[in-house]
Amino acid sequence: MRMGVRLLKEMNTRQEDLDHKNFTIAREKIEHDGERYFNESVHDVNIALKRLYGNNEISMQQLSATFRRGDLVSELQVMDRFDDLEK
Repeated sequence: MRMGVRLLKEMNTRQEDLDHKNFTIAREKIEHDGERYFNESVHDVNIALKRLYGNNEISMQQLSATFRRGDLVSELQVMDRFDDLEK
C-alpha cells in the first residue's frame, strides 16, 4: 500500500486514474524506483508504529490488533496529510 502511495504521488495521479494509458510509465517507475519505494515505505511503517507505541516493545498480539483495528493505516494517513500540508 505504501509503495503504491509513493508511486501515485510521483506520477501525480490517483489510483482510479491508473489505466492502460499510463500503466507502462507506472511499471517502468516500479522497475527503476521499486527498491527505494520499498525502503521508504518500511521507514514510514516504522515511524507510524513508533508514534503508536513509543519505544515500547510490540508484542505479536498488539501488532495483530493494530492491523485488525486499522490503527496503523489511520496513522499512515495522518502522516500523509501532514506531509501534504508541509508542501
